[in-house]
Amino acid sequence: MKMTVIEKHFVNSPAHALQVAHRARRLLDRIDINARRRYLDVGCGVGAAACEIAARCGLDVTGIDVDPGQIEAARAACPHLRFMVMDATKLQFHDAEFDIVATSMVTHHLPGWERAFSEMIRVLRPGGYLIYSDFMLPSWLAAVGRSIIPFVGFPSTKLIESLASSAGLTKVYRSRAGLRFDFIWLRNS
Repeated sequence: MKMTVIEKHFVNSPAHALQVAHRARRLLDRIDINARRRYLDVGCGVGAAACEIAARCGLDVTGIDVDPGQIEAARAACPHLRFMVMDATKLQFHDAEFDIVATSMVTHHLPGWERAFSEMIRVLRPGGYLIYSDFMLPSWLAAVGRSIIPFVGFPSTKLIESLASSAGLTKVYRSRAGLRFDFIWLRNS
């Protein structure tokens, strides 16, 4: 689902883009990274985090977003990186193609967020890290939300942790700030 004009105005503001880039960098600092590792930014928006990660960490960065306008802005900001228009629920990459897959504040926009989560795991290589940030609701409230507003996603901590565990991911980090949760998982197999 593409963002509304109002959401884009907020999300694409320089101050917010800088905040997203800094949070991505802080989360990345929690894992062992080596230059030239392949990094996928799912829902990259205007590319703020992707540009920051590539510049500071020397990673081979690819960013995807469903919105062609966001990808156009990302390409203008960082023409040396790969940015592609792509649906997170149908990633057009091979299995185990990336060392790190990151997404920030994306899955609550997706009614099929579980499929997007599964796709992120599919393209993550064993020994790689999934870095995930989004709003989370208690399970009962997520269920109510899905029944009232079916065109957005309602991730819950219980469901996402269950999906991660079932997929063979080991949680290495979790933090919470209000309704926003940050997770880092290691893919074991």
